[in-house]
Amino acid sequence: MSSTTNPVAKRRVLIVEDDTLVGMGLRAHLEKLGHEVIAQASTAAEAQAFYRDKHPDIVLMDIRLNGVDGIDLAGVLLKERRAPMIVISAFSDKELIERASLAGVFGYLIKPVSAESLQAQIEVAVRRFDEHEKLLAEKEQLAQTLETRKLVERAKGVFMKRLNLDEAEAHKRLQQESQKRRISLADLAKKIIESEELLGG
Repeated sequence: MSSTTNPVAKRRVLIVEDDTLVGMGLRAHLEKLGHEVIAQASTAAEAQAFYRDKHPDIVLMDIRLNGVDGIDLAGVLLKERRAPMIVISAFSDKELIERASLAGVFGYLIKPVSAESLQAQIEVAVRRFDEHEKLLAEKEQLAQTLETRKLVERAKGVFMKRLNLDEAEAHKRLQQESQKRRISLADLAKKIIESEELLGG
């Protein structure tokens, strides 16, 4: 296998760089590695427009962009839509690296960038991003499960009080009603709680 073979899937890349020559160098590396450069932005406004319209898989972000702070811009873009971002900088200050990390950036490369370091950083950034997204999804799922549990407990309490059932019977009744009405347990529980509140329970 040759060193230019891309071990990761082909990525659609947005380059945010105000130095045309640096941008051309990055484009050449990326294309050699088998990726597709979908656009090159030289201003914050261009970066935002391309990011919104073209939905890149990954963003290479210059740290100094025509007077705009690239780390701040990365933070703005990430609030719009999450995607792996790699900061490319001539500076290696600890403070900058820390700021990039806090902004949600998944990679940091020092100029001049070689094809090998770029490829390695893309692979690491994509992998870290995927793991991060998986953790977020699991966290959201857990929060949803806890919310459902709370709602079901409250609805059960309504059934126990209104229908004079014990806890096991109330739970069984909830499950039966959920299946009969073909709605989720959480949605049914919400309806029961709303009805109870309406009736001044």
